[in-house]
Order: sequence, then structure tokens, then C-alpha cells
Amino acid sequence: MKFFNAAFLAAALLVSGVYATADEPKPTQRERVNLKLDNIKIEDFIAMVGKVVNKNILLSQPIPGTVNFISTSPIYKDELMNILIAVLEKKGFTLVQSGSFYTVERSNTAVKSNLPIGTKEKSLMKTEFIQVTSENVDILAAKVRQFLSEGGKLLTMKETNTMIVSDYPANIAIIQKVTDKIEAQYAENAQVDFVTLKNAKASRIQPQLLKIAQTLINQKVESNKVDIIADDASNAIIVLASRENIEMLKPIVDRLDAKDDSSDQRLTILPLENSEAKNVVASLQTILDKKKYVNEASKPTVSVYEELNALVISATETDIEDIKKMVEVLDIEKPQVFVRARIIEISKSKGDQIGARYGLAGGALTSSGLLSFAANLGGSSVVLPQGLNLDTSAKFSEGIVFGATIDFLAGNGAAHSLSEPTLLCVNNQESTIYVGQTQSIVTSTVQGNQSTDLARNTVSREDIGLTLKIKPRLSSGDKVTLVANAKLEDVIPGSTPGYVNTSKREVTTTAIVQDGESVIIGGLLSDKERDSNTGIPLLKDIPVLGALFGYTDTSKEEINLVIILTPYIVRNNEDLPRVRKLMQQLDEIQNEYEKLLGRKLDERLQEIQKEEGAQAPDAKSSAPSAMEMISPSGV
Repeated sequence: MKFFNAAFLAAALLVSGVYATADEPKPTQRERVNLKLDNIKIEDFIAMVGKVVNKNILLSQPIPGTVNFISTSPIYKDELMNILIAVLEKKGFTLVQSGSFYTVERSNTAVKSNLPIGTKEKSLMKTEFIQVTSENVDILAAKVRQFLSEGGKLLTMKETNTMIVSDYPANIAIIQKVTDKIEAQYAENAQVDFVTLKNAKASRIQPQLLKIAQTLINQKVESNKVDIIADDASNAIIVLASRENIEMLKPIVDRLDAKDDSSDQRLTILPLENSEAKNVVASLQTILDKKKYVNEASKPTVSVYEELNALVISATETDIEDIKKMVEVLDIEKPQVFVRARIIEISKSKGDQIGARYGLAGGALTSSGLLSFAANLGGSSVVLPQGLNLDTSAKFSEGIVFGATIDFLAGNGAAHSLSEPTLLCVNNQESTIYVGQTQSIVTSTVQGNQSTDLARNTVSREDIGLTLKIKPRLSSGDKVTLVANAKLEDVIPGSTPGYVNTSKREVTTTAIVQDGESVIIGGLLSDKERDSNTGIPLLKDIPVLGALFGYTDTSKEEINLVIILTPYIVRNNEDLPRVRKLMQQLDEIQNEYEKLLGRKLDERLQEIQKEEGAQAPDAKSSAPSAMEMISPSGV
């Protein structure tokens, strides 16, 4: 106790000695004191500072520990409080002003002790309001929170964008300086500049300029963020960025604002080589209608110039180039299909007679019957010449055999070729063949008032015959999808002249065939009556009396109308001569096979006659001849 009193007295004397010997300080001068502490208890040091600064200090609980302060020169009197606060902080305490005296509080709860707001005290904890004007208060608070002391607290008010900081004046001052610096930088970076355009449309170049800015400037750095807005009302670009970045973007805006002649519409004519102009226009219009234009007046227009099969385009240079690229795709050379058709009438009765004559079962005239007839004619299998380089698959062999069979029937009167047209069809487009005649049909009759007046008939012209519609479409590989429609209109036998009754039969089918393979459309059956005059020549032709020397035989024939379609793929114009040469070679082979067929059938007929002669020697004289067998009456 004596040692403490002596040490405290010595320190007090040092301080008081300074007061006694020092001149009266000027009001504007800071007082200095000589301070030297050697192992002084913290509680004694608190009492000494309270006496020097002339403030009462409440110590509500003991604070263990001592203080050592080594001074080589005098210190300012107002720094004693800072030394005391530093000593207390090491122990987890601090000083808080409470009216006219100070209290010693724990640091972590000091902010709850009604800290003064806006006080000028330079040492004690206080509360200050820091207004943030440019940055988001929460973002800024996260950046400056690290500058708080251990007992300091920081709150944010989003409504006013304000920070509430409770801490020592030195810490609050640092936070204020950092905040001011950040806001100054933000204000410097957040510049706004209006760049008025002379030629280009603001909304057109805005996306391009923004993309360029994001590529050239690192947007991850907060100070480098760039925003670009288009103002169509003033036709200006609004740039929000730092002054440095704005100056960097201005030359780019000038380049983008260069006069663009392509924005002016011009007229051009685009001839087509392969496609029909009206079809191309329809496809283009569908595509152009889906494009969006800021100004509808700049939307391109496309029309047809039929005389030249060309497109008339009114558009900007850019749109014209786009349309040309689309036309290149649409106006390609289209593949074609060369269709060879044979329209044949086959008589069932005459076919049966030919089959009976040669001992064949081919006269049934069904599809299987015709094939059976062709397969049993006695000829060997078709052997194609080596030099033709043809595909020797069944599609050619069967076609040759079938064609030879039809020619054989036609040569013997059992078949009649109505027409053998060939069509060069564009892929996926319909072609039509018509074979027939136009007849007059009375639709109404008006009788005059007088008995001597002639009746007046109203007549319409009607097409009577076969209409064949073919629509080929190329499938995968060398296959062709044929959509065929056959419509047969005929006059019903026994119709009154001028009052014709007609019949109508129609078949529609879709078939997938190989290139060069034939497809058969059958089942169009009809009955025809045929009159044949038989009698003594010359005498049967005498009027009235001629009936005594002859008679008229009426026979009915069942006619099967068969349509044979054979497609050949023509992928380009160079393929057409090749297809024609191929068909010529196939015809030559078919003729050779038909000759072979005739020889084999004659041999077969001779064998049949020999067998019949061996069985009945006198039957040869009574057997009918070949011509008698195929005549309608058998006479």
C-alpha cells in the first residue's frame, strides 16, 4: 500500500509539476504531459486519468491487471483517454459517456448503453449516420464492415439508403472516408452520354453496340459495367458507363452510323430457270410474312412476271441478297419421271379361243392368267445381250415377257391397243392422258306451238373415253410412288341416238415400283355387242331381198381394259437420252422374244395336231382351222 501511494504520488507530482512550471497555454494550443507508468494497476490508472481530465469514472466491477507505459517525450493531454481506452479494450471493456461522467462497460454490449449521437468527443464510442447516395447501401455496408472494432455495430436503412454505425470515432472516420471514396468512384464511372445518330436507326445498332461493348470491356468489374439504351424518339444512343469507356465507344458508334445505302429499297427482276414463278412466290411469301420489321414500309414485296417466268422484287439490298439465296434453294433442277403407258382392250372370248387353240390356260384374262399365259408360251428365259449393260433383275425380264404376250394377243385379234402415250412428268406434279371422243347429248327438248313446228333440242358436248391421271413422286433409292387415277366413260349399248346413256368406271390406286418396273391397272370390264353379216356375197347386199341370202349374227364380248404404266427416273436432262436408248433396246429385245414365242407356239400347235390325228385319223378333215377357231361365229 505504501508502494502504491508513493508511485501514484510520483506520477501525480510529474503531472502537477508540469502544470506548475508550464506557462499558461493558449486556448488554441494542446497541453503536453510527461507520463511514465511502471507496473501500475489498471484501476489506479483509471483513477489517475479521471483526475487529469477532470472526469468522474464509474467502475462497477474490478478489472485485474497492470499497465506499463514507457515514454521518451511528453504526450498530449487529450491522448490519455486514448491510452486508457486501448488498455480497457485489451481486457474487453471500454468507456461510455453517461451524462457528466463515464462508465466502464463491456465492449460487446457498449452499443446498448445509449451511445451519444453526433457528439464531438474524439475518444469515446458514439453513433453516426452515414448517407449513401450512389451505391446500394447493403452492397456498400458489406464492403466497409471489416473496418469496425470488435464491439462496433453497423445497421442499414434501405428506405433512406443510410448506414447507422456505432463505434469509436476513429473507426467511424475510416468508414466515412471509404464510403466517400467508393461513391466518388461510382459517380466518376456512372456517366451518361447521349449520342445522336444521323443515318442509322437507334434501335437497329443498339444490339450491335451492346454486344461490342460487352466483348471489349470486362463486365465482371463493377466500375466497367456498360449499359446502352436506344431512344427512337430522338434517334439517339444513351450510353451509361465511365467517361473512359464512353470515349472508347464513341468512334464505334460513328462507324455504325455510317450512311447505309442498303436501307433504300430498289427494284430487281430475278429470272427462274427450273421452277414456276408463281409457286416460288408462294413459298417466299410464306417465309417473308414471318419476318418482323420495325418499319412495315421496308418490308419486301415479291410478285410474278409470267412472260419471263421471273420474280419482281422490291426490297433493300440486304433483303434482296437473302431472297436470292432462298431462290437458289427453291429453283433447283427438279427430277422428272418418264412414264410409258399402254392402254389395251383385251377380249375374253378371243383370249379363250387362243388359249384353247394352243392348249394353254392363259385365256382367263385375269392378272394371274395373263402372267401364266406368258410363262407357258414355250419360250426360254429372256437372255439380254451383253452390250446393253442393263440391270438383269426381274423388273426388265418380266416387262419384256409381258409386253411380248400383249403383242401376241394383239396380233391374233384378242387385244386392241387404244393408245401408247409417253409422258415426261415433273416430280410430284400431276399429268393427264385422255383417250376418247366427244359426243352430243340431248339435255332438253322444246316442242313448238304448231304441229308443223320442229322440236328444238338443247345439246351438250360430253367427253366419252378414258381419262388417266398420273402423279409420280420419287421415293427412297430408285423407287417411284405412282398415284394413278383411271376413269372410263362409255356409251351404254342400246341407247337411243341423241339420247345417249353413258356408264362411268373409275379406279384410283397408289403403287411403289422400282425404276423401269411395270404396274398394271385392271378390272375396268365392259360388255360390247358386235354385229357380223354372213351370207352369199353380192346377193346378201341386195336391198330387201338380201335378207334371203344372208343373216346377221350378234355376239357379246367381255372387254377387259388394262393399263400398263412403266416409270423411268430422269434425275437431270442428261438422263433423258439414256432413258430413250434404254427403251429402244428393250423394244428390240421384246421383238426378238416375240418371234421366238411365235416359233415355239407353232411347234406346240403342230404337236397338238399330230396327237389329235393319231387319236382320230378322220378328225383332221372335220377339225376347224386356226382362223375358224378365232372367228367370232366359228363359221
